[in-house]
Amino acid sequence: MKRAANQPTGELTLFAGIFCKVWRVADADTALPQHSHEFPHLSLIVRGSVRVWCDAVELGDFHAPATVKIAAHAFHTFLTLTDDVCIACIHAVGDADEPAINEPYALALED
Repeated sequence: MKRAANQPTGELTLFAGIFCKVWRVADADTALPQHSHEFPHLSLIVRGSVRVWCDAVELGDFHAPATVKIAAHAFHTFLTLTDDVCIACIHAVGDADEPAINEPYALALED
């Protein structure tokens, strides 16, 4: 898989036991790598359209504004269908200083 010319950018906020990571993705056809979290969470599609997979099952296409429910420990990934996509992943972390990401998936990318 080729590396996206414009890499996704993310901004993380931890506050009051809640994790929120906002992803901004410039280009359509950009994959956000598969990963899982310790906690169930919501992925809020703020802007644009994405295709979502969860545990290798395609959940479908989601168009902003939309919310996707992701179970704890479920492997999930996003593929942007439009340019200028914004996704916010939101979940509880309790007293953790940093959210646990279970078995992050590393893509083999060509430069």
